Amino acid sequence: MNILGKLFGSEKVIEAGVSGIDKMFYTKEEKSDNFANMLRLYEPFKLAQRFLALIFSIPYAIAVFVTFIASFFMSVDPQMEILKGTIGYIVLTVVGFYFGGGAINGFVETAMEGKK
Repeated sequence: MNILGKLFGSEKVIEAGVSGIDKMFYTKEEKSDNFANMLRLYEPFKLAQRFLALIFSIPYAIAVFVTFIASFFMSVDPQMEILKGTIGYIVLTVVGFYFGGGAINGFVETAMEGKK
């Protein structure tokens, strides 16, 4: 047993300390591995984003199209109020959730690189 092993009681304690210090600092390779793992874990959320975007956006677009066609034959003011109101905000939120996730991530990464 060397002098440090005698001082701290065990070489395992020293190895654990060195291992802990090593884990405090990330290399570029470790960062890229962590990013790849994060992307793999993000897959279910991307699926949820696509699903929400489809189940809200397609019926909304159909409703707008049908309202547009009906506007040639009758007054569609009540339908337009519904489409512009709460339903419109819901669809806007879902579409923002779908497209905004990647855009916000890009803006954050750009801002972080600018600060370095």
